[in-house]
Amino acid sequence: MDLVPRSKSLSPAASGYRDENAALARDLAPIAQITGKGVVPKSMKGDYLGIEVDRSNLVAVCRFLRDQLGFDMLSCISGVDMLDHLETVYHLRSLTRKQLLQIKVRLDHEKPEVESVVSVWPTANWLERETYDMYGIKFSGHPDLRRMLLDDDFEGYPLLKSFHQVPTTVKSPATTQVDPNMAVSGQFQQKGMEHVVQKKVGQGREERLHPGTPTFGHAFEGYEEEASRDDSQKDKPAPGR
Repeated sequence: MDLVPRSKSLSPAASGYRDENAALARDLAPIAQITGKGVVPKSMKGDYLGIEVDRSNLVAVCRFLRDQLGFDMLSCISGVDMLDHLETVYHLRSLTRKQLLQIKVRLDHEKPEVESVVSVWPTANWLERETYDMYGIKFSGHPDLRRMLLDDDFEGYPLLKSFHQVPTTVKSPATTQVDPNMAVSGQFQQKGMEHVVQKKVGQGREERLHPGTPTFGHAFEGYEEEASRDDSQKDKPAPGR
């Protein structure tokens, strides 16, 4: 979430915040021509304004804020689970006006979907992917909407209040009554022991390595295999000898 100064910590010289917010509230009035209804800015804790926008008008309102009011920086996109509905919260900054503005969009809980704002602020690319990964909110028109923090085959969305984590499987404690040489060589396998095997997961037809697999390790292994094949070719006698 974007950081803003708290009202109680403002100095008397910073009282201009309220005057700037009043001017911004007047500048937000033309949004009514886009949405078809008047916009009612709310004063948020921290002396900045927040507005609520219907999801069908989000991109048009964002373009107006960028082009007409100078909000040229999208600093944060957050998801909120309100049980009966979901919300996406956008924090915009104007570097020229030195002001912060919050936009809140209400979404259906069963089918949360809203249009992407990547066409307005390219930085929304990763911010929307992260929100999708954690809340399952789909951003239509996003150029590459897929998980970025969790595996592609992860089921569920961890920050939803309805999400239930898979119970941890409790295994018997490992025994030390094993020959160390057998344990190191992998010859011993304890009964009931769960082994984690790295696998490759894909996004569509594209195959990629598991995120926990170091890339340099695979490159080195491939180099060793190629080197061993070259050595074996050198050991073979030349044809005709």
